[in-house]
Amino acid sequence: MRKIIIIALLNICLGNAIAQNKITSIQEKIEAIDKELSTVIEKSKAAGFAIAIVKGKEIIYAKGFGFSDLENKIPVTPNTVFAIGSTTKAFTASLIGILEDEGKIDLDESPRTYIPELHFYNSEMDAQITMKDLMTHRTGLPRHDGSWKSFGNDSKEELLTRIAFQEPIAPVRTKWVYNNFMYFVQGAIIERLTEQSWSNNIEQNFFKPLEMTNSNTNLDALKKNSQAAIGYYFDDGINAEIDYYDIAAMEAAGSINSSVNDMSKWMMAWLNKGEYNGTQVIPSAYVKAAMSSQTIITGKFPKDTDPSTFMNNYGYGWFIKSYKGHYRAAHGGGIEGFTAEIALFPTDDLGIVILTNQNQSGLPQTLRNRISDILLDAPETEDWLARLEMLVAHQTKVQEVKIIESIKPVHALEKYTGSYSHKGYGAFDVIIKNDSLYAEFPIKTLWLNPVHPSVFETYYVIDNKVETKYQDNSIHFISDFEGKIIGLEVAMERRLDPIVFNRVPLKKEATN
Repeated sequence: MRKIIIIALLNICLGNAIAQNKITSIQEKIEAIDKELSTVIEKSKAAGFAIAIVKGKEIIYAKGFGFSDLENKIPVTPNTVFAIGSTTKAFTASLIGILEDEGKIDLDESPRTYIPELHFYNSEMDAQITMKDLMTHRTGLPRHDGSWKSFGNDSKEELLTRIAFQEPIAPVRTKWVYNNFMYFVQGAIIERLTEQSWSNNIEQNFFKPLEMTNSNTNLDALKKNSQAAIGYYFDDGINAEIDYYDIAAMEAAGSINSSVNDMSKWMMAWLNKGEYNGTQVIPSAYVKAAMSSQTIITGKFPKDTDPSTFMNNYGYGWFIKSYKGHYRAAHGGGIEGFTAEIALFPTDDLGIVILTNQNQSGLPQTLRNRISDILLDAPETEDWLARLEMLVAHQTKVQEVKIIESIKPVHALEKYTGSYSHKGYGAFDVIIKNDSLYAEFPIKTLWLNPVHPSVFETYYVIDNKVETKYQDNSIHFISDFEGKIIGLEVAMERRLDPIVFNRVPLKKEATN
């Protein structure tokens, strides 16, 4: 009996020692992460960033670095609010998951069942596209982002109408192609079925039960939030402030603003089968389906240098990958002045979220990988921080002033003026001002510089000044057999032929 008691005591002591070593190991990892993160502001040249790490139902690390407001030296904290861009998509798809759980929607049904006036480019797409295709980016439609980024995005009805005139690049379910419009459509369906705004649905279904008290869904709320970060971009190697971007009617694709503390609660729900503090926030069956491979992006084969990283698939609002032998569901987000990354390792019970007020930043993804390597005891197959410095060196390179060369246009300038329209995009005017041609879009103005008898280079006009450092797509004017300008074409979707806009004379021209 005495021998049994001694063995039992030894087992208890050994168990306590192992547990203590495990805790110490996690603490040491967090200390190592914190030490490396302290150097990132200098390496990345970012104004600021925040990070949180979740283990199961606990936040094991949350900290801010740098500044949310450079001019006033306001430090970033775990409660600083950033725009999270396309990481919003998992929220929108989860609302569809809730409606599916309630029996109000069928993922194998056509979206036109719920919005009958919705049409796609052809009858085959109308007949074949399902809700699941919208959620997994397999409609065959490319981004067509110029339709809402350049031509206005205030009217949901107008955006729905434009979809019918947007050309696909592949047949339905034959190619994975990322598309913001299809998440916009999901938002419209949510509103139609619930008779509430997408924003109210997000607040009632997620923000309230998850206690995400510092999160919001629109630009007005962001501006009123005293903890909101200012967005920045690099201009000639320095951080320059950039205005908040109003995503407006496209909200379901990327309009949420949040903090790493709030996003930690979102991660906890995903790591715990949709449950948070005893409440089933997201249906458990949907959580499993959303973080499973629903479609193949590419048949990614492992590299010789990294044989345990492979697979490149998509779930519902999540990219699915094997990262060094660990199952990962992740998604990034980018919107003017901000970049985000969220990564879940469900089998490891880990979640990482990184938010920065740096435009088109490589910081979130590179830090995600470096932190993952430390937490998962994975081999560092690449020096991630060195890679970050390389990305920054390229991004911060001072741009040389471009020498602008011009030719004399073949027509008098007034012959090019007019209103140019495409039903899948919208309309813009070409006008004469200061003896030059300008293209006035609803959301931007471009200066047109003739470089060929029918081709004009375009440059952004910012604060009434032509910025030759910032060039947009060239415009090719189209003439009929008599030489009259009847339209123009511009490469607004890189995987398609240039988009053709038809010309109508301006009203003042028509009266002359």
